[in-house]
Amino acid sequence: MKAKYVLFLLLLLCGCTTNVERRLMRSGLDSINQCNRNSLPFTIEDVQSYVRFFDKHGTANDKMLAHYLLGRAYHKDGDSPMALECYQHAIECADTADTHCDFSQLSRVYAQKAAIFFYQDLYRQQIEHLKQSVRYAWMAHDTLAALMSYEQEALSYERIGKSDSSIYIIEDVAAKFEEYGHSSDAAISLGLAVGMLMDKGDYQKAKRYMDLYESKSGYFDSQKNIETGREIYYKEKGMYYLNTNRLDSAEYYFRKELHDGRDYNNKNAAAMGLALLYEKQHRSDSVAKYALYAYAMNDSLCAHKVTSTVEQIQSLYNYTRHQEIAKKERERAAREKSKWEYSLLLLLLLGFSATLIIYRMNTERKKQKMMYAHSLDIIEQTQSELLLLRSNADHYEELIAEKEQQLEKLLQEIQNYKGSVKRENNVADKHILESAIYQSLLKKQGKKLSIQELRECHRLIIENLPQLNSLLLSKQYKLNEKEFNVCILFRLGFKSKEVSNMLDVTQGRISQICSTVLLKVFEQNTGGASDLIERLHLLC
Repeated sequence: MKAKYVLFLLLLLCGCTTNVERRLMRSGLDSINQCNRNSLPFTIEDVQSYVRFFDKHGTANDKMLAHYLLGRAYHKDGDSPMALECYQHAIECADTADTHCDFSQLSRVYAQKAAIFFYQDLYRQQIEHLKQSVRYAWMAHDTLAALMSYEQEALSYERIGKSDSSIYIIEDVAAKFEEYGHSSDAAISLGLAVGMLMDKGDYQKAKRYMDLYESKSGYFDSQKNIETGREIYYKEKGMYYLNTNRLDSAEYYFRKELHDGRDYNNKNAAAMGLALLYEKQHRSDSVAKYALYAYAMNDSLCAHKVTSTVEQIQSLYNYTRHQEIAKKERERAAREKSKWEYSLLLLLLLGFSATLIIYRMNTERKKQKMMYAHSLDIIEQTQSELLLLRSNADHYEELIAEKEQQLEKLLQEIQNYKGSVKRENNVADKHILESAIYQSLLKKQGKKLSIQELRECHRLIIENLPQLNSLLLSKQYKLNEKEFNVCILFRLGFKSKEVSNMLDVTQGRISQICSTVLLKVFEQNTGGASDLIERLHLLC
């Protein structure tokens, strides 16, 4: 008897999930989906119960949506590797051969994967996934989604040096936006091509696209001021006037970007534009002034990028812990499944035996032996399926090893820069106490920390106590996220009650974490928060 028939008999014996229950669960999943679309908060825990339910009782579309939303929850939590894994599970759940497949949802899954690849500078992978997003959006007759994903391909082609391909896509997608009545989207698309056209020396077409962008995009007010956050456009406009020798206009837009732009990118671009302008005017003092200013802004940009890179690498490094947790969970689930299936088989065998005893007392012994042999076949088939379920290849092993090496190298460089821990300890503590994030945490008086504040605490430890950071991240101890956060907050000088509030957990949970860390790291079987704090301060 095949495994599916065994499961069918179990449903007959034990009952099944009702349509009412499935409709209620689907309604809950749809509510989370609405939160996602409206940028309202939801957590990993909010979605996990739906994933478990629909993996057992859902359609292909249900499973795809549940895994997609779990990926979105991980993404909101800053865990890109786990988000990618959930998106891949969602893709694998989709039944594209079914005419009822939710192709629109599948398109969104591919688009979200593509977005993660873009921010990790994996542009070719992004293009591959965007093409899939476009394909399924057209199959869903979702014109706007298809064109928006198609437009994103242009950005990646530009990043890998294929500006001609990028310009072609931009012009093609703009024409299609116009064809389907989306004039403002068409103008926004053309705005992306302005800088590339000027790099090619096509100032006439660049000016035409600039005029369309300003008149139809909806980003500008009546005084031609662009909306906040998009001031980098002034650099493009300034470069147009610089290259067409309208130097007063060029200076106006470079200075406008310098004044209105709030980030390092705008300041750097504006300063570089002014340096080029004054070089053209042979004003050497002004050239030197803005060249130095641009250099300083560029230095800040590089520092910001290094910090971001360390965060990305650490996120990927932490993925090893997710994989280990997932592996243990699969092994536990496999053991539970094995027990469940053996219990089921025993129940069926007893049922068959009772039936045979009651209704077939005179059945020949040969038939009884055949029934027994058949039962053995069921057990063998079940065991084979179980072994297949336990085999689980690790697709990320090579990438994880590479990222671990990168993280170790970066942390070692930080340690070399900081020098001896004993020599730098007082200086490190002084830097910590004077840091903006530490002063901010003191003002919060132990209130719950945001994800960004926790990240800044991580950076504070990386920058000032690199050896402690390396120790806590060691593969030898395998501390989880909560344990790691408790340790660094203790080392920053906060008390058990404050840390409990900061991490939004009970003091009982803090005590459990302290006991676990003392055992894992210091091999100490007893002790509480005060012991852990003392140990951490003795380390670094």
